Formats: sequence, C-alpha cells, structure tokens
Amino acid sequence: MHLDFSNLVRELGTHSKLIVSSTPKLAEEVEKEARERVGPKRGASGLYRKPVYAIPSELFTGIESSPAEVLRELGLATTFVTASPFADIARHWAHVRYCATLKSNQKQVLALTRAGSDIVHHHKVAQSEQLGVGLALVVAKRILEKKYPGWLFSSVDVDVALAAGFIEGVGLVRQKSKTTMRPDYFLVGRRSGGRSSACKVYVLECKGTHGNAYHSRKQLATASLQVGSIEVGSRTLPSLIVASRLSTAGVSIDVLDPPGNDDLWEGEPEELDALLSDDPGPQQWMSGKPTFEQFYARQRELLESGEFEPSDAELAAARTEYEANLEELPTIFQVPEDGRKWLFRILARNAAHSVLRFAGDNTSASRFTSQRTADHQRLPLDEPAPDWQTFTVSSESNIDSHRFVGVTYSMPLPNGVSLEIFRGVEKGMYEDLREGRFSAYLRRAHRLRDAWASATTGAAGSGPHQAVSVGNDGTGVRIRMV
Repeated sequence: MHLDFSNLVRELGTHSKLIVSSTPKLAEEVEKEARERVGPKRGASGLYRKPVYAIPSELFTGIESSPAEVLRELGLATTFVTASPFADIARHWAHVRYCATLKSNQKQVLALTRAGSDIVHHHKVAQSEQLGVGLALVVAKRILEKKYPGWLFSSVDVDVALAAGFIEGVGLVRQKSKTTMRPDYFLVGRRSGGRSSACKVYVLECKGTHGNAYHSRKQLATASLQVGSIEVGSRTLPSLIVASRLSTAGVSIDVLDPPGNDDLWEGEPEELDALLSDDPGPQQWMSGKPTFEQFYARQRELLESGEFEPSDAELAAARTEYEANLEELPTIFQVPEDGRKWLFRILARNAAHSVLRFAGDNTSASRFTSQRTADHQRLPLDEPAPDWQTFTVSSESNIDSHRFVGVTYSMPLPNGVSLEIFRGVEKGMYEDLREGRFSAYLRRAHRLRDAWASATTGAAGSGPHQAVSVGNDGTGVRIRMV
C-alpha cells in the first residue's frame, strides 16, 4: 500500500473552519440534563454545580484552525509528565500520534479522517479525550483573546498545579476519588503594557466524543459539576466548558460559560518580574466540604434568586438539606481571598515552566518548579543529576521568517525521505522567559502577534511538504518532509 506523506503533511497545515455552537437553547438543554439525569447519578454533587449560559456569537464566529494547531496545543498542554528520561519523547509523541486523524473536508471544515474514525471503541475513547483537549484549548483561547484584546492566555493543568503540593489535602493525581470533580485546566490570562499589568484566570473543562449531540449534552452537564470545585475567597472562578464531537462529516464544538470572578491581580509593570521571580512557597490551606454559606450561595446562584433576601423558613430548609447531604458533597479547593496574589504567582510560573519545557529546555524550566515539587523529584545525594534532567534547546530554525529555538525529531519514511518535527519557541520570547523577564516576554508577544497572525491559522509557511502552527505565546511547531 502506497502512503502519500506529502498529502498528509499538507492536510496538517490546511486552514479549516470550526463549527462552534453556543445558544440559549443549548444552555437550557444542558441545565435540564444536569438537573434531571447527570446530577442525581452523582449524588449530592449535583447540588453544587454551576449554572451555564450561552456565549455571545461574536466571540466564536469565524474561528478557524488546522490539525497542526490542535496538535501543538495538545503537546503544550501535556508538557507536564512525570520526570523520566523519556519525558521529552512523550511530548514529541503528543504531536505524532494523531497526525493522520484530522483534515479539511470538501466544505473546508475540520473533520475526522476515515482512518481516524475506523478504530475500535477503547481507542476511540482515548482519541476523543486527547483531541478534545487540543480542540477545546484552540477554541477557548480564541474566545478569551477576542473577549480581552491584548491579553495572552496560557494553559496550566489543574491537577499538576494542585497535586504538586501547593495546597494540602489534594492527594495524588491518580486518586480517582480526589480528581473526579476537578476541571482540566486553568487558563491564565496576562497583560503587560501601558501603566499596569494584570492577571485573569478561567477554569476549562474539555470533553470529547464520537457520539451525537445527546452525548455532548451529557458531557457538558457533567462539566458543570466539575468547574465548581475550585473557589477563590467565597466565589468560583469563571469557566468555559467545551465538548467536541468528532465525525468524518465535520468536528462540532459546543461551548458554554458558567459565571465567576476572574480578576486575580493588578499592579505596576515593574512589579510583574519581581512577583514571579521567586517560588512563593507552599501554603497550609486544606481542601474540604463546602460550608453551609458556600452551599447556600451556590443554591441561590442555580435558582437565580441571589437578589432576594431569603426568609427564615427558606434558610432553615436549606440548612436541613445541607446537613442531610454533607458527606456526599464534592471536595472543594478554596484559596482564601488574600491568596489571590499567591495563586497568580503559582499559575504564571507554571505557564512559564510549560513553555520552556515545550522548547526542550529542562534546565531553565526547573527555575520555575516549586520547592515541594523539586523535593518530590530529588535524587539520592550520592547520585549525580542524570543528563536528561539538564536537557536544553538543541536546534534553531526559521518559522515564517522568525527565528525559533527548540528540539527536532526525525523519523525515516519510505523512498529515502524523513518526517521531521521541530518544536520550539520564538527566540526573543524564549530568551526573555529564560531570564525571568516576564513583562518583556508579554510585550514581545503583543508586538509579534500581527506579524505571525497568518502562521497562527496554519496558512503561512505551510505547503505540500511542510505544515506550520505558531501560537500567540511564542510556541511553534513545524512538520515537514526532508
């Protein structure tokens, strides 16, 4: 059988439309599903979910992407893996595994390939979960960067940020009882320029299925429970819940918007570098069941009755329900009101860590690892640090006329050619981040955004032998035949 790798690479870089939907009708259907089916199956967890709302259509109309961009976002989001000699190869694998899974169909819509669809059930589950992450990150970042012009949003794995030991009581990531009701990612928004710098944080839950619209609604209903498990002060963070349906007819993406308070920090630009330069250290905050006040506030939010003062009878009934269901309520991870700056520092440092790891620079990335994480990975004193812990960038390459630094992998193909994948970060942004110049990194990202806008969509630099994707955060992937 002859495999046309030129067509494969061309498809990876092809610019396609994404079918994104967010309507009041969808929100109503998901609310009903959460109230009548999903919530009751999960016991009292359903009493602590967040309401969902539609997103204004102008924020998602016209979103386009390419398979290369989806794979770049997936590779960046899964940068954090257990420290091991094969960690860098695992990041590379995130780009390779699904290379032949997505393409642009005859209607110029991103769709599942026939080969991607023709797999057995348990592989479809893994595929839809992984591609669901990549697609959700593409859509969520586009929505937020359109909603907040001039802001840069980066993904930070929720389990990594919490289970690394920053907050006591999180437990290991693999402990299902501790992770079931947590969302997937923090989306950390940063702005630096003018007279102030600032940070916003959204919570993102990513879903994926090969099923129909009903399966998507069920997933979104479950997601409305998951995104409510993290609170700052007495309020939840704003959220996006995204469910992707994979089909050869076209990928369909449903998005809804549970509300919250997103502002974490604001200050002078010169404060930013100093704020993020040092590990803020661990805290002794404990996860636990919600208080009655938290429980009742969530109930009033669901019932849209927060503007009315409750009667004594209503309070008494709510307290009775709370006490009857306390043991089954989900575990809540709450950062105190005065911990906002601490949370911003943790998440922003994690985002820097992720970008540097993406470029293959484990040495520089380790500067942004918390002391507690470093202690977990510490080697015995009589053993020297292995070479794989001191990896740094090993190659440079031009993408869309900009210089990038990173790592290159090559795989031999028939007929004497090779498939080469370069993964890296724009050189100026990499150097700023490596040296801890966060504000300069953000300013450079803002200046270069227009210059590589066409490459971000997967159009520039792509051709029959090359596919390119460049993100606003400076990360880039080039896949080509050589």
